[in-house]
Amino acid sequence: MKYWKHESEITSYIPPNHDFTNNRRMVSKEDGINNVEMIIGEMKEGGGAVPHSHDDIEQLMYILEGRMYAKIGEDEAELTPGYSVIIPKKVTHDIRNAGKGTLKFVLIYSPGKRGR
Repeated sequence: MKYWKHESEITSYIPPNHDFTNNRRMVSKEDGINNVEMIIGEMKEGGGAVPHSHDDIEQLMYILEGRMYAKIGEDEAELTPGYSVIIPKKVTHDIRNAGKGTLKFVLIYSPGKRGR
């Protein structure tokens, strides 16, 4: 079992219904972690996701770089590095890059989406 890895070692993928977004799945069931999944996301200028919700997944985000527009339920804000975002199950969310350059964030799913 490998207990650490660098994001540069992970192949990125484009999540469905997300424009100009690349994710790197850092931790998942494939690593022996069954109840949580951690992703590093990068969203280019103009990027965003189609508003959606998850019936059985809680989601957490932590902004590392850039500016994020977040609408969670009826609440909306423009956020900068250092902010965390909480997305409960069944709550519609809309996440977009609100600035120039790349928006970079940590994304955590519980339980993980991979292998479900």
